[in-house]
Amino acid sequence: MASKPTPKKGATKKSAPTKPAAKSAAPAKKVAKPASKPAPKPAAKAAKVPSPAPVVVAKEPELPPAPTPKPVPVAKAAAPASVALTISVQTSQGMAANGNTHPANMLVIVTCAGAPVVELTRDHFTLMEHFEVPGQTAPFSNSITSFRNAGTGAYLIQTKPITGAPWRSGHHLGQLLISDDDERQGQAAFKLIIK
Repeated sequence: MASKPTPKKGATKKSAPTKPAAKSAAPAKKVAKPASKPAPKPAAKAAKVPSPAPVVVAKEPELPPAPTPKPVPVAKAAAPASVALTISVQTSQGMAANGNTHPANMLVIVTCAGAPVVELTRDHFTLMEHFEVPGQTAPFSNSITSFRNAGTGAYLIQTKPITGAPWRSGHHLGQLLISDDDERQGQAAFKLIIK
């Protein structure tokens, strides 16, 4: 019988490596081929914070400058002759009493249109007594024994019966008339009580 030729080991070895070489070549082709990268996802947009509304400052309308007030003169303001003097009279017995000859007191306030009248003198005042009190021998009409201008529209007057006659107890009714240099006039009634 004839013997079979044995295959060579070298041939076996050669054929075996060729197959793996073919397999290794295929993966190399895949690596060589560039793989397409997915496009990067856009970053999430930051939440938009609303900007504050612009502050609108309204301009105040410009006003014209205030007119400068005219100075008021301090001297007396002459009112027209048609404006009457306003007169208020308060009386006090003072030192006067039944049977004596001491003067009684009168406080007279004089204004014109609300302003004090400060320039009057004794000659501007006329004093009259009406309705004589029983037992009174002489009136105090036109008898101003003391006169003082307080400078505020107030006048301090003292009066007593004429001819040195003594006072008698009772309610003495009188009238005070005032006429100034500007021909303004006024009058007031009063009651002087003597006890």
